[in-house]
Amino acid sequence: MAGIAKVLLLGIAAAALCRSTAVAQDAGKPNNYAAFVTALSALAASSQDAIQNERNAARLEFVRQQVANKILAAFPADPSAPPVTDPKNTLSIAGVVDETSLLCGFRSDRKEVVKSISGRDGMASVTVDHLNTLAQQNYLTAVAGKLQALAAPSKADDIFSAFKSLFATYQITVSAQPVVSDNDRAKIRKSCEADLKEYDAAFFGAKIPELPSKDARTASAVIGPEQLSLFGPVGAFAGTIMGIIQPVLVDFANLAADFEKKKAIKAFLSDASNQGNLRDSGLGLGRTGSDFLFAKRLSLAGTFAEQVAIVTGDSLDLGSKSVQAACPMPYDAMYRRGPDGLPSAQFRRCYRAVWGHFEDGIAAALKTAAAYDQLADAGDTSTQLYGYKALTTDFSKVADESGQVDFWDTVSKMLTFAGAVETAVSQDSLKKLQQSLDAVSKGK
Repeated sequence: MAGIAKVLLLGIAAAALCRSTAVAQDAGKPNNYAAFVTALSALAASSQDAIQNERNAARLEFVRQQVANKILAAFPADPSAPPVTDPKNTLSIAGVVDETSLLCGFRSDRKEVVKSISGRDGMASVTVDHLNTLAQQNYLTAVAGKLQALAAPSKADDIFSAFKSLFATYQITVSAQPVVSDNDRAKIRKSCEADLKEYDAAFFGAKIPELPSKDARTASAVIGPEQLSLFGPVGAFAGTIMGIIQPVLVDFANLAADFEKKKAIKAFLSDASNQGNLRDSGLGLGRTGSDFLFAKRLSLAGTFAEQVAIVTGDSLDLGSKSVQAACPMPYDAMYRRGPDGLPSAQFRRCYRAVWGHFEDGIAAALKTAAAYDQLADAGDTSTQLYGYKALTTDFSKVADESGQVDFWDTVSKMLTFAGAVETAVSQDSLKKLQQSLDAVSKGK
């Protein structure tokens, strides 16, 4: 829904830009800069599938790669080479797949899983750098949004013009950068690692005792405020604007023309009793929401860790009849491609037999990782709590029209967070995400 809202917002704004700035070049064609802004919007919108799926597609490819390496070792092409298997002639993925690298590493780092995937395009690879992908999309969307805002109509008579006149210059700015700093990467990784180390109370309902150890890794679990909202989905923000606060933006954009209405609003917000109720209710709701989302995120980390523990604790008996039938000797026959150039049918059957043993468990873990990603991408769960606290610390600033006090930076973070959370917890969004992952993993 958020992605559709973004495409609608960008598309309508780009169309307005074309209409308002078109100067006849050849038979009424719009200006080149209008066409360029439209291209920016199209490029940013078309990358939405990669934004949503690149991490889990790369995670899946990584696990497949580890299984393939295990098969190549267990069924060597060289008849003189001894098979490399686990004890008791079994195959497992323990030791090559772990919770931290699979969940956190693919969130924060650039990972080249497969260097080259085709002889037709030497640059094509399976590489994931989600933070950089997000930064590039946000930067292009920011540039397009800024230029569109400049071409917007001055009167706020609908949601699009209200968005541009009241908010575009605050939220969508060209200060966005198309690169991610190492410091931000480290913060995101630390936050994810801390969730894995601290999920037990939220997941099991009790803190699991830790035996004395020289391992000092737990010290790194204490980190500062998260900054993940810097990389949150822009589309989710647009969806929030249109779905939650549309009438607020439209009405307040035109409030200046009605003195009496403005006077009544200022009087209500200046009353001490009203201020106390607004402050206490908002902070109470903010704390409840923050704690709920934090516990939910930790529980997702716990579910993922449990699922990975089950998969890595499982093993496949290579001496079973099903495996022997799918992977018969001599093994070198598996590595002889036919005239069509495809990997041999024998290898494909062997891989299917091995992969099928782990597939359901891996798929379940990756779906949980995707749900965790969406919620963690929203940022610090206390964003709303601390944002509202900052706005209500001094209520006299709420009615200040001097221009010296600017709430919009705080509000933009709160709205972006609200949109990202709305997307993350939406049942429709989660259903589509799971369907997308099924399509990736099973070729549907």
